Amino acid sequence: MKVSTGTIYHHLDTLSQLIEQQDDKKYYLTELGLHAYNSLKDNIDNILTPDFSKKEFNSPILKVLMRLTPKKYINYEHNTKYQILMISIIITLTGAILCGLNGLFPFLLFFGEFLINIELIDIVLKIILSLAFIGNMFFYFLINEGICRIFYKKKENSLKFLTSYAIILFPLDIYLFLHLILISTGSFGFASVKILDNVLMILFQVWALWLLTYNLSVNKKLKIENSLIVSLLVHYGGFSIVLLIAI
Repeated sequence: MKVSTGTIYHHLDTLSQLIEQQDDKKYYLTELGLHAYNSLKDNIDNILTPDFSKKEFNSPILKVLMRLTPKKYINYEHNTKYQILMISIIITLTGAILCGLNGLFPFLLFFGEFLINIELIDIVLKIILSLAFIGNMFFYFLINEGICRIFYKKKENSLKFLTSYAIILFPLDIYLFLHLILISTGSFGFASVKILDNVLMILFQVWALWLLTYNLSVNKKLKIENSLIVSLLVHYGGFSIVLLIAI
């Protein structure tokens, strides 16, 4: 390169957040460096960072949603990844247990009565539904990860995206808990209670969809509008399938 060693090390130090030296003594792009490279390659005018523009959040609804967003658990630092992983495991296991106790079969952000009529003791059926909740979470993740990779060429932060992914299920845990209370009161047979239950599910689905949108933005480096497109596309695709099954 016809420059001094000191000059090279100066530039390497300047680029320390974009490149890193690995065991083979060669330098490679970090996740941030890969994102910067892809952004320049795709001729993107401005690179989205985890800090959103204030103009995007002038809406009162978005301001409320941002207050309900556990930002530090989704856009977490590297040194807290095990703490976030533990929180994600607790959220997943809590949802799985509640799903089994409610006797509901999960599909994306939806829940329905178990349709398959099989002769099983009650505890085995609850275990199956609990495992279905965990499998549904990974299935939901793979769909969103696949869309990001195929349509937006976003391959970065997959592990970080997965580690914090269960946090978007936190609103569903609350819904399942409230649903269990409604069932235990014995009033679930009333039409008004069923309407209340459906309203609660929609409200907590909206919250979960926002958390997914935020997660896609900060971890997959998508613009907020593209993140919303992905989350709504998967959600309404799931809604269409649920509607067809119900018919």
